[in-house]
Amino acid sequence: MTYIEFFEKDAIENICSSLMRAPDRVILVGDNASLMQKHAERYSQILSARGVRVEFFCRAVNRNNIQAVIDALSEIVEENDDCVFDLTGGDELYLFAAGIVVERFRDRNLQVHRLNIRNNMIADVDQDGQTISADELPHLSVEENIRIYGGDIMYEEQRKDKTYRWDMTDDFKQDIRAMWDICRGDARLWNTQIGVLEAADRLAGSTDNLTVSVPKSDLEEAMKKNGGKPVFVRGLLSALRGQGLLTQYECGDDTFSVTYKNLQVKYCLTVAGQALEMKMYLAALETTEKDGATKTYNDVMNGVYIDWDGEIHAEPTGNDTENEIDVLMMHGMVPVFVSCKNGFVDPTELYKLNTVATRFGGKYAKKVLVATSLDDSAFSESIRQRAKDMGIRLVEGRSQNGRYKELVDMNDQEINQVIRSLWLN
Repeated sequence: MTYIEFFEKDAIENICSSLMRAPDRVILVGDNASLMQKHAERYSQILSARGVRVEFFCRAVNRNNIQAVIDALSEIVEENDDCVFDLTGGDELYLFAAGIVVERFRDRNLQVHRLNIRNNMIADVDQDGQTISADELPHLSVEENIRIYGGDIMYEEQRKDKTYRWDMTDDFKQDIRAMWDICRGDARLWNTQIGVLEAADRLAGSTDNLTVSVPKSDLEEAMKKNGGKPVFVRGLLSALRGQGLLTQYECGDDTFSVTYKNLQVKYCLTVAGQALEMKMYLAALETTEKDGATKTYNDVMNGVYIDWDGEIHAEPTGNDTENEIDVLMMHGMVPVFVSCKNGFVDPTELYKLNTVATRFGGKYAKKVLVATSLDDSAFSESIRQRAKDMGIRLVEGRSQNGRYKELVDMNDQEINQVIRSLWLN
């Protein structure tokens, strides 16, 4: 079987049929030979990792010359048996030419189909009652989706402080819930105290140590130099100890010392905004469809560091384009890019989110900003309007009698209902 694919910048359209049912070969038709060849090599690697071997060929043709396109498609049909035209991608002239060729070779019983990636449906375009598969469309992992679009994920073992592989035990899930319950009580105080814990860990240079102990005066001086506020919220520290997230803390006149439950908890309590990210991550992992059994998202990752060209270096070169996405989830072949802000929302974050999501999801990407601290100010209203203009869904709560019920006031069921709908809107 030979698939004829019209090369598209929305890369998933070039490989979705092959992911569903592997052909013997795929012929990419487009007007940029070098770009098609680069993508073909990437697609071959992705399919090979799934245990599928498919040969990719590229056919360059001027997309503005309809006769040249018709001639090229006719040659492909004459040279290959069992051709299937995939109309999922391609501009109007290519699709028009395909219609002419299918009619010209009607005796060859050419198959024509189109996949709707958003709703997992296959359209039998030639209406002969046959499709390449009766199965639902395939599920992509987060990593596969990034690779399809030419990038790759940088993990912590490849470079320090990159994508962390969480061990999501039941005990750690409960730790996340405990952190969120404390955090949402007062996000401002939470952020202030996390800044102190982060500064203390940096001052001590104790990345892998559970106990961090520093002279209080040195900590205060270091924070002031960096523009921070050396405020010690004893009530919050006591709450963390009460939940077992800290096994001890000391905040005396001379020493500031804490001991964390484990390294994963320490990571969450020494990175600004991590509690909100972890809550959204956990909700995405656990959210199910209305049947209560089917997971809404087939893959979810948190703190995803993306290298744009897929060439990962052990040390930063200064020339690489890299971005972090707080939470990235997959519903079938639809990626959902989520940015979490548990405090001030810099307008530039909207542009970063929009740029990364467009680059690694194209028109199928869903863009979401989760914010806990937007209010009724003119600044917050400007953030809301910008998000709307850029097609970014804003999750801050739900409207209630003309006012917003803040995210921090929503229970788990309400949060899960929101998470469940993100891939749709």
